[in-house]
Amino acid sequence: METEVRVPSGAPALLKLAVYVDENDVVPGALRLVAELRPHWDRQRVRTKLFTDGITNKLVGCYVGNNMEDVVLVRVYGNKTELFVDRDNELKSFQVLHANGCAPKLYCTFQNGLCYEFMHGIALGPQHVRETVLFRYQTLILLFLFKINWHCLVDHTKSLCLCTFFILVVIQTR
Repeated sequence: METEVRVPSGAPALLKLAVYVDENDVVPGALRLVAELRPHWDRQRVRTKLFTDGITNKLVGCYVGNNMEDVVLVRVYGNKTELFVDRDNELKSFQVLHANGCAPKLYCTFQNGLCYEFMHGIALGPQHVRETVLFRYQTLILLFLFKINWHCLVDHTKSLCLCTFFILVVIQTR
């Protein structure tokens, strides 16, 4: 049985924009999306930052001037990634996690991607998993994820197995 995520009732409707962003030239499309999402922004002052660490997706941050407090991230899906990523379930999972304070706000979807809130911080790496304070904090986060009302999942088994596997890998590295 495939895992299907259901968005909780009462979740806000997701804005869907009929925009296609060229994955080889993402900035013009990102600016079109930002004009829709932030109409009050002065278009002449909008700056962009292209993030290059992704494997398949293209990611660009849009903001005004030097103000990094309100950054819209535009993620353009990589070519043919829909063959191995269920985009519909990805969006629903994003919404469930956001409703529980575990993911940034999702602003909209467009034909080949999505826009969401930028959250300040750093990505954790293997060296962080070994730090006692962060290890304990990560464990608390995993426990919180288990407490989320996952009734929205048709089949819990795959998600629980993946989380359990992750915990075992973390414990093994200790």
